[in-house]
Order: sequence, then C-alpha cells, then structure tokens
Amino acid sequence: MEKQANLQSCYRRVIPSLHALFRLYKGKIMKKGKGRGVKGKNRLLAMAALILFTLLPSPLTPRAQAWTWDDDESGAKDELDIQLEGYRKRVEQGISMQERVVLLDRLIKLYKLRNRDSKPLEQERSEILADEQAVQNVSAAARQKSQTLFQQAFELAKQGQYKQAHDTFMEAERLNSTDKTITELRQKMDSVIAILPQAPPADSASGDLIRKGIVQFLQNEPSKSLNFLLYAQQKDANDQTIPALVDLVKRAFPNESSEILDARLNLIDQKLQKALEKIYSGEYLVAAKECQEVLDLEPENALALTRLGSVYYAMGQVKQAREYWKQALEQDPKNDVIKSFMSQTAAEADRAPAQALTYKVQKGDTLMTIAEHIYNNRDQWKKLYEANKAYMKNPYALNVGQVLVLPPGGVSP
Repeated sequence: MEKQANLQSCYRRVIPSLHALFRLYKGKIMKKGKGRGVKGKNRLLAMAALILFTLLPSPLTPRAQAWTWDDDESGAKDELDIQLEGYRKRVEQGISMQERVVLLDRLIKLYKLRNRDSKPLEQERSEILADEQAVQNVSAAARQKSQTLFQQAFELAKQGQYKQAHDTFMEAERLNSTDKTITELRQKMDSVIAILPQAPPADSASGDLIRKGIVQFLQNEPSKSLNFLLYAQQKDANDQTIPALVDLVKRAFPNESSEILDARLNLIDQKLQKALEKIYSGEYLVAAKECQEVLDLEPENALALTRLGSVYYAMGQVKQAREYWKQALEQDPKNDVIKSFMSQTAAEADRAPAQALTYKVQKGDTLMTIAEHIYNNRDQWKKLYEANKAYMKNPYALNVGQVLVLPPGGVSP
C-alpha cells in the first residue's frame, strides 16, 4: 500500500508537466514525424509524453467509469445500505410515523431475505409504535380533560362568572383545538366579557334575567336570549351593559332582528296581547308559544297561565287546560273568572284527551323520540318539524329547554 501511494503521488506530479509539453509540441511532432523540429531535451520529453498519453487517459478529461487511484477497492455500496441511507434521509426531511413503519417493514423484510441482522431496525420499529401509542394516550387524556373543562366553563357562564368561563374555555380549546363547539363558545365569550366580565347579583333587578339571556345566546337560541335581555333592560333601565348585550345578540343573529318586539313597551304585556290575538284568530300553536315564553320570564304569571289554559281549552284539551287554570288560581286565588272556568269544565275533564300543546326539550331528545312519545309514531317527526320550522334552523339540532309546539295528533301514553 505504501508503494502504491508513492507511485500515485509521483504520477500526479509528473502528469501535468507532460500534458503541458504534449500540448506545446504535439503539432510539430505530428507534422514532421518523430519529433523533428523539436530540439534537445524538449524533443525527448515530448516523445515521452506522446507515448505516455497514447497508453493512459488524461487526468484532465477522465473517461466515464475509468478506474483511478482514489477508487475504494472494497467496491460499490451494498444495495441494502443504499436503501437504509435513503430511509434515513426521508426521516430527516420529515415523514409521519405511519410512513416510517411502512418503510421499516420493507427494510426488515429485505434484511431477513439477505440474512442480514434486522434487530436494530426491529427495535426502531417497536420504539416508534410505542411513541405513537403514547401520543394517542396523551391525546385521549387531553380530549377528556378538555370536555371536563368545557362543562366547568358552561357552569361558570350559568353562574354569571363570564371572565372565568372565558379563561376555562380557552384552556379547553388549547387541549382540543379541533373541537369547533369549544372554539365557537370561546369566541362568544370574547364578546361577552368585553361588555360584562361578571353578571350582576342574582337578587338584583336584572341579574337572573341577564344570566338566562347569555346562556340562551351561548346555546344558539337568539329569540329566547333577546326576550330575557329586553325584559332585563325594562327591569333596569339604568344598566348600560344590557343594551350592549342586546346589540351583541342582534349582530350575531341578524335574521332574528325582525322578530324583536318594541323594546319601549313592556315585553310581558306585548306577548300576552299577542297570545290573546292569536287565540281569537285561531292560531293556537303560536298563542301557546307566546304564553310559554312569558312563563319562561315569569313562571308565576297568572295571566299567562290563564291564557295558556284557554288555548288548550280551545283546542279541546280540557284536562290540560284545567291544569294551567289550577296553577293560575294558586297565584290569584280571588280570580272569579278562573273559578268559573274550573266549575264549568269539571264534568268535561274526565273524558278529555291529555295531549299537551307544547313540549320543552330535554337532554337527549330528538324530533323522532319526541314524536314517538307524543304520537306513538317516530315517523311523525316531520309533522313536528313543519309546526316548528319557523323557529328552527336545523331539524337535527335541538337545544335543551327549547319549546316546541305540538300539532294535534295521538295521545301521549
């Protein structure tokens, strides 16, 4: 090896000089033959260069695949080594765990076919799968934690702790950024806390109404939200945050603006008047909905209970009518009109059907399950949707507490 290295070094020193002489005297040698015209020592060197470059390739213009002194005598890289090197480069460039496993499976199979040691590759594959499982476990735990925080945030919103609810929604969103519901509620809370970081005390004139209004806003019930907030505004005209909250709901749900009643008039009176007009015009389902909305605002409103009873009586639902008249009489024991209703309908109650005209949505309800409960027929969900579509954007998305009107049909079991 030492002799070879010395010979190689010598070759590299001599060849450039011979090349230069060869280029200088090549023409004269070829024309005059045997180097005549080139004198003395230069003639001998030129002849040597001609002979040498007839036998050896020029180092300045090497032939393709020509052997050189620098060639590794061990030969070209093994095919498996090339494939392994390619795999490593792809990993450095960034590929998914699934792709790495597929490529490793291929390499392991080839290594085994060639009787090569595949244990390092198999170990790498095991570590990748273990890492993947760990990531999935962390993701599942993060999603579970996110759901817990989501529920906590909603409870805080119900309590009127809007800044705390917002921060909790943000933490839930950080843990599960792909959940659109969490993001939507966090964005809504951004707008709420810019107006009102915390609701007024529950015993204040408007505190409970504001809480209910914002909860309905979060649940995508703009009509109910505006009812609560407008009524709160009438209860506490000096609270400047309430008009801002009303504007917020209107901006978020612009299509609801046409349904808003005159905020300068008492909201309860407007709805009771509208219910009475609908009873006279025979639009009993709309009248029932107006009365129910009054009861959402004032659960003990005797006039709303009385008119709701009248709606049921007009629909032939005497037993249900008497239930509401009884509640109204408890709030207004001296009301002779209600006493008269109860007396005159006593004989009718036993044979009257018992189907209600409204239904308040419970957790887990769908139009199909409600139809099965009310009409004993799941296919009647379309009838429910037709009766309520003016108040619904999506027949497949019901909100807990939402009031549905029930068109006449079967009797509830």
